[in-house]
Amino acid sequence: MPPPSGPAPSQYSPIDAVKYGWTKFTQNLGPLLGLTAIILVIGICLNMVINLAFTGSVLGSSASTIDPETGLPDNFLQAQLASITSSFVTGFISWALGLALVRGALDIVDRGRTSFGEMFSRIPWGQAIIAGLLLWLATTVGIVLCVIPGIIVMFLLYYTNIAVVDGRSATDAMGASFTFVKDHLAENLLFLLVAVGLIILAICTFGIGMLVVTPVLAVAQAYTWRVLQGRAVA
Repeated sequence: MPPPSGPAPSQYSPIDAVKYGWTKFTQNLGPLLGLTAIILVIGICLNMVINLAFTGSVLGSSASTIDPETGLPDNFLQAQLASITSSFVTGFISWALGLALVRGALDIVDRGRTSFGEMFSRIPWGQAIIAGLLLWLATTVGIVLCVIPGIIVMFLLYYTNIAVVDGRSATDAMGASFTFVKDHLAENLLFLLVAVGLIILAICTFGIGMLVVTPVLAVAQAYTWRVLQGRAVA
């Protein structure tokens, strides 16, 4: 299917973006719901396996005696190693699968549909890794400086991954995200508020709602990226 060639929507609103995301989610339920479920299940299962390997408990803590000299559990070091290892491994896998979700979201706004196999194709992994490292470094520095700068950096570079998957180099993607957010600051702030609200509602369902909110917001983000650039969507 060729990309859409008609006019872009005349106006943008984050509510329209979410409505669009929901509609396309229902039309591509299998691949979107399947990938999101894999992301969530892998994250939970890996955490449990790593905790079990390091501490003997799937929760990362097991009954242990307290060291009278330090006042800490005698498996404190193992628990910390489990936490660090789990964060790194699950974070990397979630990031990689998240790129596949971004690929699917872009295919949906451009062609109206995606498939499970297509979501893992046409991803420039080299540039994506470079962009991920640069984004992590910039965010970490911002958080170390005073937390707020880190939050600002995350907001300004929010579209880095989608720009990389869309075909830009790592540095160009970061610059494109910065310019895009800056030029459409009000719209992106409103979209952020709507997204945060939906995530809070999903968390209130003990996280089950993330199975729906995650892909809906991914498609809504791709919609925002296209429409605010004046491009048509399927």
